[in-house]
Amino acid sequence: MSEHSPAYRRLQKAAAEASKGAGLLALRTLRDVHWECVALEDEWRDREDPGAEDVRAALARIRAKLAPAVTMPWSS
Repeated sequence: MSEHSPAYRRLQKAAAEASKGAGLLALRTLRDVHWECVALEDEWRDREDPGAEDVRAALARIRAKLAPAVTMPWSS
């Protein structure tokens, strides 16, 4: 497809429009997952089910990995 064709230009325009909000959407998704982990950790805090400690530990690890994106989203 020639880069001068109308179809190619439409494709470029569509790709540019689609990517405009991708970063913000990804950041919001990470933030939402982080806070869901916080809520789940709270729900599992006092549970004594078999494996509950493993669940709490896994949620804490996930939340810790996502925390920088939530607390300092624009630093690298």
